[in-house]
Amino acid sequence: MKKSYLILIAFLCFTNWVFSQANDCTNAILLCGNTPVGVTPTTAGFDEFSLPANIVPSCYNFSGPTTWFKVEIAQGGTLGFDVIPENGTDDYDFAVFGPVSNCSNLGTAIRCSSTNPQAAGVSANTGLNAIETDLSEGPGPNGNGYLKELDTKNGETYYILLGQASGSSGFQINLNGTAILPQSPDFNTPQDLETCDDDGIEDGFTRFNLVSQASAITTGFPDSRVTFHETLNDANLNQNPISATTTYTNTTVNNQTIYTRISSISGPCTEITSFDLIVNPLPTYTNPDELYICDATAIANYDLAALHERIIGTSPNNLVISYHRSAIEATMNLNAIQDMNVPMSGVTIYFVVRNTATNCIIFDEFDITYQNSPALTQPTPLIYCRDDHTNLTFDFTNIETEALDGLDPDDFDTYFYETNSDRTNDTNRLPLLWDTDASSKTVFFRSINSTTGCYADESLDVQVVESPDYAFEEIQYLCIDNPNPKVLSIDSGFDFYEWSTGERGATLNEIEITQTGTYSVTAYNSFGCSTTKTTEVRSSEAATITGIEITGLNYPRNEATITVTGTGAYEFAIDGGPYITNTSFTGLSRGYHSIAVRDTQGCTTTISEPFLILDYPRYFTPNGDGYHDTWQLIGLDEYPGAIIRVYNRYGKLLKELGATTNGWDGTYLEKLLKPDDYWFELILPEGERVTGHFSLIN
Repeated sequence: MKKSYLILIAFLCFTNWVFSQANDCTNAILLCGNTPVGVTPTTAGFDEFSLPANIVPSCYNFSGPTTWFKVEIAQGGTLGFDVIPENGTDDYDFAVFGPVSNCSNLGTAIRCSSTNPQAAGVSANTGLNAIETDLSEGPGPNGNGYLKELDTKNGETYYILLGQASGSSGFQINLNGTAILPQSPDFNTPQDLETCDDDGIEDGFTRFNLVSQASAITTGFPDSRVTFHETLNDANLNQNPISATTTYTNTTVNNQTIYTRISSISGPCTEITSFDLIVNPLPTYTNPDELYICDATAIANYDLAALHERIIGTSPNNLVISYHRSAIEATMNLNAIQDMNVPMSGVTIYFVVRNTATNCIIFDEFDITYQNSPALTQPTPLIYCRDDHTNLTFDFTNIETEALDGLDPDDFDTYFYETNSDRTNDTNRLPLLWDTDASSKTVFFRSINSTTGCYADESLDVQVVESPDYAFEEIQYLCIDNPNPKVLSIDSGFDFYEWSTGERGATLNEIEITQTGTYSVTAYNSFGCSTTKTTEVRSSEAATITGIEITGLNYPRNEATITVTGTGAYEFAIDGGPYITNTSFTGLSRGYHSIAVRDTQGCTTTISEPFLILDYPRYFTPNGDGYHDTWQLIGLDEYPGAIIRVYNRYGKLLKELGATTNGWDGTYLEKLLKPDDYWFELILPEGERVTGHFSLIN
């Protein structure tokens, strides 16, 4: 014979127990031939060893959590058992008393074991077997956990005391040997009671009929009686029975185990079994409530089968759905339909969602009606100024309101797309603030009525406009000696101008200023794009000529150098020639010259008084043709008192000329001299003397 008994001992703390029901010798659990037993005692009950005929076992004081078992021998033989801790490590000790008649006359334990398995280096299993010969062992490392089995006779009664020395888990007890114990009552194995949570409140609780369950368990076995209990402990100790005369509402959400104690009218043994009260939830689904057919011009057919996923999801978990034209057909599961021609007045569809695993069903309904899509207005194009940007952020925040043109934006969901294909497939939705390259685009959008799902499509033009481009010198000059104001100007043709002086207007592309400083102008085009540029106006003025230094009588190295004062930057030109930045002019011919001094910033040009380059001809031809017939120094008349003396090569004075004479005609004593080189001496009034020579050529 080998029986298994599961003993559950629950502890919160080794020295502080929570009692559910004390288990002592007088309440010992009777072990019958085919009875599985479970109990959850948390401490010792009455102290049997306080009675004079009961002696404390010598191997262990059993003062901690204990469990008592009673064994009645129906037919004698050997009796052994194995105590097996659930976690394989807890230390259980035991004592066996008997044969005795009752708990007040236990006497001395006939078996006692308190070996510590860890200290002894053996398994935590303990008990009686046919191999061992010792009757007692322990404490600590002494023994191996097993003692000699019992030899029993008909009608004898034995008590087994189990104590938990350390640990907190339960244990299993297996009886073995040849002795036969009383038989348990017969019964029908109870089936789980399963129902749907359809009492109007989906909370995992509902009512069960235990009367019919009791009848099902005892049908065919008139000697058996049934009580129901909420805990295994109550079932073992036959306490706190559940009334089977009324319906019972489960106390644990969705699933609760009920323990059944079956007792025999004619015998002492009982059986413990269990079944579950299962509250299956109703199918989970989403009711579309109201569906819409958009923009229909005639009666439309609606595909109801296409709603499966919307109602019961993509993973329906044993759910099936059927649609019906009336509530009665839905209730009776008749005439299911897959589609329907919807009348223009709309229709109500009744549907049933069934869980094929639990057979729980739920009934509901929704409406199908006709609706029109929103009428959209194409929004005003968005204008963005490039302003040298390579990327821009397009802002669609206010587009929906403009496109709906008075419809409530809260009733719509609007999505934007870069391409018409993306809009058609509802892919790659754009954010309301879209960062993209700075180029003009057409953006596509769809406004969907969030209630009906009806939608309309429109597009939006986004124009990226170049900002105004114009020239405006960074540095300009104001002539401080000019009574007229300076004009600052930029290109005309823009839509609006705004100057830093506060002057502004649609045609004000130029202004007049009278002071130096920094000035800026902003030009706007018709799109509102603008460009701002700045100029620095510096001062300038016409030059004042302070002197001209002349080097003459040295052709071709005659030279004039001019000196000026003023705040401007100047250029110089002689005798109407090109302007240069050099202040000196060389290679000047004899005669009068003048130098113009021009301010490079446009201020007044100053012209010098004519100045004389005094020089002489290198030859003359007194042949009467009217060209070079006399030799003279041009401008000598500006040197009153100057004298010129002409000599031949031998030093003979030929002619003396005054500053006002018309020159020498090449004669001496009224006779024309022959061609030759002649010399002259110039005596200036200040006493300076200059000599040179020239040629007479026929």
